[in-house]
Amino acid sequence: MAPPRCTYLLPIRRAAFSTSEATELANYFRLLVACGCDVLVIDGSSPEVLARHAALWRSCCQHEPVDRRFGYRNDKVNGIRTGVERATCEKIVLADDDIRYGADSLGRVVELLDRCEVVRPQNFLAPLPWWAAMEAARMLTNRATLRTGDYPGTCAFRRTIFLAAGDYDGDVLFDNEEIMRHFAESGATIAYALDLFVRKRPPAFRKWLEQRPRQAYEDFGLRAKTALFFALPPLSLGAAYRFGGKGLARFLGVVALVSTALALYGWCRGRAREHFPLRVVLFAPLWVCERALSTYWALYWFLVHGGYPFGGQLLSRGIGRAWRRGGRIAARAARRQVVS
Repeated sequence: MAPPRCTYLLPIRRAAFSTSEATELANYFRLLVACGCDVLVIDGSSPEVLARHAALWRSCCQHEPVDRRFGYRNDKVNGIRTGVERATCEKIVLADDDIRYGADSLGRVVELLDRCEVVRPQNFLAPLPWWAAMEAARMLTNRATLRTGDYPGTCAFRRTIFLAAGDYDGDVLFDNEEIMRHFAESGATIAYALDLFVRKRPPAFRKWLEQRPRQAYEDFGLRAKTALFFALPPLSLGAAYRFGGKGLARFLGVVALVSTALALYGWCRGRAREHFPLRVVLFAPLWVCERALSTYWALYWFLVHGGYPFGGQLLSRGIGRAWRRGGRIAARAARRQVVS
């Protein structure tokens, strides 16, 4: 029997057991095993949920609890640290629980780890209910405005590089990007695979609604971006007060035009059009309106509670210590080396 090509690491935490979700994940784990992965699930759920997961998953993956030696406020990071420590392969594919690799995308990521130490792919959403179409428009906008592309829910790296890079900030909400910028800051060679797309399952509507203030809160450290979204509602009201309905319509028309143009540019960049239907760009103005309102929702959490709840903890910071320096290094590296 051939040795596994990689360890597929999934940190997960659930407050309640879902038979349908756990069964779907078990089928996905079997697909990964068939593709040559050693599947490692690190579970931070309650003892009851942990036991039910173990009963269903023990035949298709290695399922272990989080090692409580790790004490980061973001418990997902505790799961990642536990998993990397226990991984048996040098190549590790780390993914959120809504990521679904196929044989082709998985093979490409593993292949890229032969010549780079870290791989940063891109995500696309499928299927696309209306709220997921808004998220897809956000992805395209990030793809248009960020040299490194949108923020993915998955990455891959060599285990030795992770260990050599040392601890990263595990007390922040936006841990997916924090680990990438930590890798960049530590000098790892990163493949910015802007045309390697991995499917992401959209959340249920209720879950999507819960995520709105959290995503806005994650941006609070990005002062210019946050100020822009804070400014949109009062500017709209100011246009209506000063110029009436026509002034408001013109202001909103400009916002819609600019946001749609940015999403369209992201759709035209590389091979995004193969994974995003063109109609998605029309949802960009709706995403801008949603984010503007969610920014005030996040401000409420900051002023009243001092943070935002995630994984049973109240996290006060959206981004961490590697964000700025690691981001500058990543942007320079992406300018020189982009992988398709």
